[in-house]
Amino acid sequence: MLVAIVGGSGAGKTSVAVKIKEHFGDAADILSMDDYYKNLESGVDPREFNFDSPKAFDFKLFIDHLKALKAGKEIHTPIYSMVTYRRESGISKLFSPKPLIIVEGILILHTEELRELFDFSVYIDAPADERLIRRIERDTRERGRSIESIITQYRKFVAPSFKSFIEPQKYFCDIVLPDGVENAIGLKVIVNAIENMLKSYR
Repeated sequence: MLVAIVGGSGAGKTSVAVKIKEHFGDAADILSMDDYYKNLESGVDPREFNFDSPKAFDFKLFIDHLKALKAGKEIHTPIYSMVTYRRESGISKLFSPKPLIIVEGILILHTEELRELFDFSVYIDAPADERLIRRIERDTRERGRSIESIITQYRKFVAPSFKSFIEPQKYFCDIVLPDGVENAIGLKVIVNAIENMLKSYR
């Protein structure tokens, strides 16, 4: 069973995916769309590149891998570095199919072909200011970026892409979860729905 967790950068997708995985334990695993970024071409300044655009992702490989997992086959996921903006050369991660695969990312419902692969989908709705704050906290801590560069990129690329590409996916989702993991009642509803769907798969 494939479950999509979609939302803007900093919305709390990973936290929700982890909470769901914790509930289902060894029967579940998480696949991140972030590993399917294309290599940044040499000479391109990452500050001038839109990482929230569909053009930034290797959709063909991503879809091929989702189809393989759906068919019960193992895949080797790329490992993408947010420091070098490239895939780690010659290294991949073995990902084995589980009864429940939670897929999280900003554009995992971008095309009809993708939407048809998922059995259940959740949109994480978070206020723009909270998403920006979380992005600043993450990018300064994990990626060594300056606050100024993060805000500049947010204004130039992140906010416009959110309106154009990410937010419209909300209308294709089964459930909209405001406030992510802070919404304990909503999260419980989602877990219960997944449990009931998994029973029908057995």
